[in-house]
Amino acid sequence: FIQQLQQRTQSVWLYSKMFKPLLSKLMARENLSSEEVESAVDFILNSTGSDVSESICVGAFLVLLRAKTESPVEIAAMVRAMKKKSLKVTVHSKDNGQIQEKLLDIVGTGGDGADTFNISTSACLLAAACGCSVAKCGNRASSSNCGSADVLEALGVPLQMNGIQVAACIQQCGLGFLFAPVFHPAAKVVAPIRKALGVRTAFNLLGPLLNSAEAERVVIGVFEEPLLELIAGALQEIGLVQHALVVTGCGLDEVSPLGPSQVVELRRAAPGAGEPRYLVSRYSFDPLSVGIPRCQLSQLRGGVDARSNADMLREVLRGGCEQDARRDAVVLNAGLGNYVFGLAGTLEEGVQLARRVLETGAALERLDKWLDTAQKLVVDPEGC
Repeated sequence: FIQQLQQRTQSVWLYSKMFKPLLSKLMARENLSSEEVESAVDFILNSTGSDVSESICVGAFLVLLRAKTESPVEIAAMVRAMKKKSLKVTVHSKDNGQIQEKLLDIVGTGGDGADTFNISTSACLLAAACGCSVAKCGNRASSSNCGSADVLEALGVPLQMNGIQVAACIQQCGLGFLFAPVFHPAAKVVAPIRKALGVRTAFNLLGPLLNSAEAERVVIGVFEEPLLELIAGALQEIGLVQHALVVTGCGLDEVSPLGPSQVVELRRAAPGAGEPRYLVSRYSFDPLSVGIPRCQLSQLRGGVDARSNADMLREVLRGGCEQDARRDAVVLNAGLGNYVFGLAGTLEEGVQLARRVLETGAALERLDKWLDTAQKLVVDPEGC
């Protein structure tokens, strides 16, 4: 008992020593340095999370960071700390066996509260059918009826695949799923604190930035316009991506036929003395410009559970020339993926390619191939 009491006293002292100066700066609305944030998150992830005093310090840190408004430097530092604890996925090209650096993710922060169907997950399947190599990261729903993991599980995708199995799926099918609890196990330390707080914290924004396969081509959706510059700035600070679009529009964390979307585009610049690492542009993208009509939010709503969303996803990806709001939304987001991956020279060409491939039924065929491959790899890991 005495030893436990001593250990707890030491833990309280260490937390106080670490967080007291940081909390003081945050209460004064001062930004923290990259080193301060990375050290704090390292400390959090290495703790047990079982002590009340620890939970109070972590909760105060996250709430004050949010109240101040997180900076790109702070978000990037949190990502670096999380990546130290994450499991890595290395994908090799099936053509020459070399490490495949060109991977795509289409992903949103969530949090828009719109309960749309699984647009980004469907778009990833369509982009893979177009010829992109996709490493899709995701989790179960937190603010919607059905997250990417929920719908994929209902479709038959095994969620507990390890890095070698996911890499094999990407190599064989052009598509793999990185289930957050498997690849970021350290995050479970802060899960009870985030749940108890019940408000958005910086951890809600990290998911799209924590792709364990380190996808260098990304389309990231955010649920409100102020987050555009925050996430785009964090991507620049991290310095991994080659080509990225950060998008928001009409209250959704993705591009949709509801109306115009705001886009921040990052493209890595050619190396040169004194030159910026990224060429950055900001513009508005209107689906009307690529021939996609407006729709109502009710036309994009998802089902009541994972099973109904899985049925909806299959219906959306079927072949044929029928055009409706859900198929239009998937075509738009897959089109953006085609563009950043390099299959198209413009957004319009990317959308056109996505439409043509959707009509052939190749996206649904890709889903069935993925399911078959993934299930065989789980039964026979040697197949990797």
